[in-house]
Amino acid sequence: RAQTTHNQLIKRRDRQTRMTEEEFHNWVAAYIEIYSGKEEFDEFHPQYWAIEKFVDLEADSPEICWAAVLIILRNNPDERVLANLAAGPLEELIELHGNDFIDRIEKESRSSPLFRSMLQGVWETTDEVIWNRVLKARLDS
Repeated sequence: RAQTTHNQLIKRRDRQTRMTEEEFHNWVAAYIEIYSGKEEFDEFHPQYWAIEKFVDLEADSPEICWAAVLIILRNNPDERVLANLAAGPLEELIELHGNDFIDRIEKESRSSPLFRSMLQGVWETTDEVIWNRVLKARLDS
């Protein structure tokens, strides 16, 4: 299966929000940067806005969050970035929009060992049917 291309992700993102391509890429880069460092940080860190951006968009703009998760993943980030991406944006996407995204999550898990590994960091969702599918997707290869 061919992976979703970068341009397809950007087009999905464009339908969801008015963020420019440059703003989107700055957001992704800032998210990777804040979690790539070894030091602890707080809300005063200059890249903290990237975390807040996911929180701002997760309820009403899940498509852009999904696109950002996939682009971050394709940058082969380190374990700290992956752990926070799983326990934050991906977990919220599953919790809030699991029915809309579980097919894509399963498909991505089958084609991407890194995505499948990242799913290990997602905590249980309140929807038992979705959660069982996430558990199965963690094991699929």
